[in-house]
Amino acid sequence: MLLADFINVGYGDAILLRERETPFTMLVDCGDVHIGRSRPDGQRITAADYLRREGIRELDVLVLTHLHLDHAGGLAHLLPEVRVREFWTNYLPPEETWGRTLPVPPDWTAGARCLMTSMGIYLKALAHLRDQGAEIRLIREPCACRLTETLTAGIFLEDETLRRRQAAIWEDVLSGAAGGGDLESLDGFINNTSIRLRLSCAGQEIELPGDVYASCWEQHQLPPCTIMKLPHHGHGDALTPRLLEMLRPRYAVISVSDDRTDDCPSRKILRLLSQLGVECFFTDAVPCQHTQAQPHLAIRFQIEEGALKVLNV
Repeated sequence: MLLADFINVGYGDAILLRERETPFTMLVDCGDVHIGRSRPDGQRITAADYLRREGIRELDVLVLTHLHLDHAGGLAHLLPEVRVREFWTNYLPPEETWGRTLPVPPDWTAGARCLMTSMGIYLKALAHLRDQGAEIRLIREPCACRLTETLTAGIFLEDETLRRRQAAIWEDVLSGAAGGGDLESLDGFINNTSIRLRLSCAGQEIELPGDVYASCWEQHQLPPCTIMKLPHHGHGDALTPRLLEMLRPRYAVISVSDDRTDDCPSRKILRLLSQLGVECFFTDAVPCQHTQAQPHLAIRFQIEEGALKVLNV
């Protein structure tokens, strides 16, 4: 049996996957350092606190899809409490920079400051992972991986040119040869460097695309899936009719906070999902059509041969 928990970290991603029989535990992204509170009865929770609640002190695999703060910031709280066997990432800075403290210039743009903050957290996390003895794996190209007897992962990168461009910008920034303008440029395309995962278990397919924009991966011929985590928190660039027609998910999960004021999740995206009969869930207490917002810690999918259940945790 596979449990897939889409954790309510507010505006961010943290997805916990577990096979209790094996046992096997995997975390895809870990939210932000700060998750905020929007309502007295809200149930947002950090990835670190959720794993503590579930009694998890060790991860077989930790995946960082990309270096935006709402995916990577939670590393700061997670790693002191959890041992990681294997870590997957799309960028590794020079090892001599691991553990370094990075200043964040206050006159840089918000996007550049957030990326610099994220990199500072990441450098300390890499030093911690090295000290733990974790296997650190740089994902350079698409591949497949058998995680357990019943769980496999397809691992994809959508644009090698962008991956290389990201690495060049970061190396210039870390060496002092680049500044806020370069990071602002990176902020404009870093979503499309995301590691995209296709998990297969007991006849069910789960798409976890990080924040890759629909226009970047709809160029492929994609098989249908059962569960799709919408990229980029349900923004208007998350989905197109072509992509949805190929994937035809039974369920869609949108990782988004309930206090967004920028059309996120996008009404256009929600209409597309509704028109195709896709049942939609939100990690935070976002009102759904015909239902009231229900605070919860996570949306859980319980998958076993011949059965799939959806639960609020």
